Amino acid sequence: MPAIQMAMADLGFRPAEPDDINALYGEPLEVFCRKLLNSGDDTCREFRNGIRRHQIITLREKGALYPGTREMLSALKDMGFNLAVCSNADMDYIELVTSSLGIADMFSLIEGKDGHASKTLRLKKIIEKSRSSFSVMVGDRYHDIGAALENSIPSIGCLYGYGDPAEMQKANHTVSRPAEIVDVIRMLPVNPGTF
Repeated sequence: MPAIQMAMADLGFRPAEPDDINALYGEPLEVFCRKLLNSGDDTCREFRNGIRRHQIITLREKGALYPGTREMLSALKDMGFNLAVCSNADMDYIELVTSSLGIADMFSLIEGKDGHASKTLRLKKIIEKSRSSFSVMVGDRYHDIGAALENSIPSIGCLYGYGDPAEMQKANHTVSRPAEIVDVIRMLPVNPGTF
């Protein structure tokens, strides 16, 4: 959030309120630009570059995982799962976040927004690359649950994330904290594979 607010100020815009920024997390950066700046491509490029410049500092200084996330990821790896990231963010941002938070080595596959491929297609690519007999999607926005539905895999909706709880209505399961993800996985008829 601070990086977005600083990038807006750099371009002469009044920084958006925290709630307005939080409501956009999980959306592609173009949506942030359209909703917060109502500007064209050139301004959006400058906005993206400004965010990245500020995030290099703010993520390292202020970035934090939800409590219990590292333990949840470790438990799933110990159970034999290959973990993957399927994000609407670009690869530079995903790599910055995962390295800044010390979890980059937890993931076997990473699919960021590359061109105009939908989250559904990116999830399908992960499933195909993994050659797993079982996959489950975990997320906190409607894109995540929709991608799982369209790929015919189970989903776990995170009520502790950025999305509105109403976005999780179509999820197969919901959780209120990271540790509960492990509990849900243990209840599913699974073989270790992609998570």
